[in-house]
Amino acid sequence: MPIQLTRFGIILGLLFLLPWLALMVLGGLWLWEHGWLFYGVGVLTAFLLLLISLLRWRNKQTKALVIEPLTIPPNPNWPDAAQPAWTAIEQLAKTWSTTADPFTGPSTVLKLSNEVLITVARQFHADSKNPVMEFPLPYLLKLIVLVCEDIQHEVLDKIPGSHAVNVGDLLRYKQWYDTLATMKQAVDVGHFFFNWPGAALSKLRSSLMGKGLNLVTEELRHRLVNAYIRKLGYYAIQLYSGQLTLDSIVPTDTLTHYSQQDRDQAEGDAQLMEPLRILILGQISAGKSSLINALFGEIKSAEGLLPTTPEITPYVLERDGLQQAIVLDSPGYGGLQHDKVPDALKQEWAKVDVVLIVCNAAQAARQADARQLDALRRYFQEERQNQALPVILAVATQIDRLRPVREWQPPYNIQNPTQPKEHAIRQACAAIAQDLSLSLDHIVPVCMAPEHSAYNIEEGLIPLIHDQLNEAQRVRYLRCLRHQQDISYWKHWKQQAITAAGTPTAAARRPRAPGKRRGPQGCCPCCP
Repeated sequence: MPIQLTRFGIILGLLFLLPWLALMVLGGLWLWEHGWLFYGVGVLTAFLLLLISLLRWRNKQTKALVIEPLTIPPNPNWPDAAQPAWTAIEQLAKTWSTTADPFTGPSTVLKLSNEVLITVARQFHADSKNPVMEFPLPYLLKLIVLVCEDIQHEVLDKIPGSHAVNVGDLLRYKQWYDTLATMKQAVDVGHFFFNWPGAALSKLRSSLMGKGLNLVTEELRHRLVNAYIRKLGYYAIQLYSGQLTLDSIVPTDTLTHYSQQDRDQAEGDAQLMEPLRILILGQISAGKSSLINALFGEIKSAEGLLPTTPEITPYVLERDGLQQAIVLDSPGYGGLQHDKVPDALKQEWAKVDVVLIVCNAAQAARQADARQLDALRRYFQEERQNQALPVILAVATQIDRLRPVREWQPPYNIQNPTQPKEHAIRQACAAIAQDLSLSLDHIVPVCMAPEHSAYNIEEGLIPLIHDQLNEAQRVRYLRCLRHQQDISYWKHWKQQAITAAGTPTAAARRPRAPGKRRGPQGCCPCCP
């Protein structure tokens, strides 16, 4: 029980203190009579100043806290719409970091949590009157399970002995600590009576150490607030962007049905993992078939001045560092509008990870290419917001026909051009980048003329695809995730319909193991 000071205790303390006060007064009088009082005060003052200086220096040296930062990076597989949401969460974390203490009461925590959820929900459901409620109930329950598992791992990994301490033990330890703190105050009073100089120095040291602890507490509070906001914002983006799945699966580990069909059509080897899908676009006679033949190193597609690909044609490509990919050859276009895009080609947009658009570097007519990419971008902005835009790379073909036409002595350095041919190639690539609204480093010049050997395929195009693999794998992940979610959506509808109709499920039809029988009430397998 806490110790209470009574009137008798106060009087007893004063009586105990009076002899020591008298001794201090007599000692000071003796120093004054012998002329040593000022020397004694000066020595004591110098000693105290030296002690204070040392403590302050030590405090400054230990001001840099040895606390590992609680870093919560964004998910690299998030769709494009999640990036503004995460930026808003980081800005919100900076705003709340200046708050005195958001964890002082449940109302403040609730306000903070609500603000985080609204910030994220508005990014994905801006047209909704109540964007926070735009999620299915099973996904919320799934999110709660994931958060609890995450907290469980954090507690087990970061708090030693947490698996062996009961909550009741923590409450008892707290009561014992309060009792010891009260007893310590009484001991400090007695220590001051017996050794007042040492007690004063100890009090001064405790005061300075208390400031250091306040710095530690402030730094820890700041980091906890940032971690809480970012963690909650992370899971909120997972929820509202459709990243959660009710089934514990890795989307890319399962082959989609359309990739299986393309693989069967291309007579490729069986593979369970979803491959990278590359779509070849381009105008008529731009060089798509020549590019495919150069990628494979053999004749795969017929070449000619007329369109030779009446429909989407898949090819299985295997290269070092690329694992396995499906290359889709599309029919040539010219002058297409968004509403006139062939349905077969438009359906492939949501099924690919990389788009290689083939442009004739010797021709300036690229309006059809620009309209094709604009239609592709609008399609993902309006109809596929929960996916990511495929990686778009432009292949500038027929660069051997650029001026000077008769010159062809590769390799050419277009990064730092010095020759007329190099300047012409770089200008053509810059024009393609401007017309198609692409970055210049996403344009690769190649030559696949029959009279020349293939140029800049192995040296330029393949390395460029490798450099974009991380982004392409993010696009593939989101593509497979949406595919698996669609399958799961209809699968749960089927299961619920079967359950509502009273048809026994596979689990209910499964025979029981021998020797296991339930009691009259079905309470447990071991009931008699």
